[in-house]
Amino acid sequence: MIAPKLDTRQTPAVASLPAVKADVKDTETPTLILLPSELLVEILRHVDGPSILQCSSVCRTLNRVIDSSAELQYHIELALDCMLDGPPSTVTVSERLEQLRTLRRAWTLFEWKKEVRVPMPGFCHAYELVGGVFAKTFSSGSIDHNQSGSRRFISSWLPSSSAPGHTLVRNDIGISTRDFAIDPSQDLIAFVQSDDDLVNNSNYTAVHIRTISSNVKHPEASSPILRTLTPSIMTSAFIQIVDDVIGMMFWMELDNPRITIWNWKTGQILVDRDGDDLPTHISDFSFISNRAYMITRGIDGGSIQVFTFGENQHEIVHVASLSLPLLKSRHFVHCAIHTGPFVARCPPNTPFWTNQEERMYVLSVDYIQMDPHIPRARPKFFLFFKNSTPLRYIRKYREQRETTPFEVSWEEWGPHESRMLHHQVPYQWLRYVHGHRVVFPLQSSSTQVMDFNIRKTKRHVFPPQPDSKASVEIIDYPTFIWSEGLFPGSIETNLPYRVCRRDELEGFSGVMIDEQRLVGLKSPSFADGDMKDLHVFAF
Repeated sequence: MIAPKLDTRQTPAVASLPAVKADVKDTETPTLILLPSELLVEILRHVDGPSILQCSSVCRTLNRVIDSSAELQYHIELALDCMLDGPPSTVTVSERLEQLRTLRRAWTLFEWKKEVRVPMPGFCHAYELVGGVFAKTFSSGSIDHNQSGSRRFISSWLPSSSAPGHTLVRNDIGISTRDFAIDPSQDLIAFVQSDDDLVNNSNYTAVHIRTISSNVKHPEASSPILRTLTPSIMTSAFIQIVDDVIGMMFWMELDNPRITIWNWKTGQILVDRDGDDLPTHISDFSFISNRAYMITRGIDGGSIQVFTFGENQHEIVHVASLSLPLLKSRHFVHCAIHTGPFVARCPPNTPFWTNQEERMYVLSVDYIQMDPHIPRARPKFFLFFKNSTPLRYIRKYREQRETTPFEVSWEEWGPHESRMLHHQVPYQWLRYVHGHRVVFPLQSSSTQVMDFNIRKTKRHVFPPQPDSKASVEIIDYPTFIWSEGLFPGSIETNLPYRVCRRDELEGFSGVMIDEQRLVGLKSPSFADGDMKDLHVFAF
């Protein structure tokens, strides 16, 4: 990101910075700290937050200059909170810094500012929560089992702690759709057309590229429809948007899964792989970035396969295979993977936003016994890891100019870069991950939030309030998984996290999360009935 030009209206602290008086014996030796304070600020504002923080430890002079600049403090604290600055606006740097600190305090102490109910009537056919917008396709009555899609669409810009929000309803979007994906920062929606509308052209799957605001062809799309060949009936599918690409993983009758990725702006297919081109025993697929993805594989103890791709179908590269823990006996491993949604840019009217490279992945691991002579127990676990793990192997592969994928054992990455926990309650609703925070359901019908961005700095320490309703605990010690008959020994993992609980989060079938809120749902996912209200807890 190119740093903005110096705006004196947003850096009032520069004029009052302390003059630099360095204690230097040889004044003829040119040094950085001999520069005027305002020039030091102008230089440092082009440096990333972690580097500015390092500079503050070099000497007292730089420390004073950095501590006295609201802009440099803002850059440091954005990096510590895994955030990026938003576009220029009337909100000053000092105001942005104060908003950032207020949001951090609210999440750290787990104290939301208000609770609002947002009506969301009708049966839910498909849904999304991205960039503060909850959207769903729906019907007014119960589900029609003779139809695979819906023509009605609702999108709600959810209330925040300072804004009321609003809702848009479309009673007929013009097509029957089985699934969709959105990116409100690009005013983009991708509808997967259902088989109801494809009677005469069932050999293709069509994805319609439209705007959320007006339901017309997106102005940046060269074609209104993306297509891929599907020779048999599609049984299930899901779709994701990452910046300029749209990806789908889908299954067809009597066929293996297929992964198709388009550049939605040019209409070009970048990845199109089916059972003949994909590894066997694939469970799931997720993006790492707009030019990298991972798939989970269920044989040989299970693994996470990392791939990059380019501007055509010949640029797909297998970068790494990250193994899951070694098993004691033969099991098939089913691994569903989930992460937070991607947005291409800062959402409107927002001073800062989550760095898209700073995110968690949650692997739901289900071990299925293959030996008929052993009781068919199915142990289940959740495995949490950061995006930095696959990204590190991608960078290493490119830097070393490798030609074969890295084979990474569990011992090499898992114990210190992940956290494995017992599976308690299955997730009913998706969108339970945002950035480094993960919603985790418990057997007691309550919910906790796990924050994997643990910083041991004074900026992240807030004294607990005597009247607080929250329970907050930091888990920075190893935990162990024992499963007799599954693993040869105990599985140790160490990735630290903060866990937060409140009684108000009990009784929900699922809780979603984004940058500024939790969203509770009472109705079971895809229940044959009215979805009713969203319970929004705004931080």
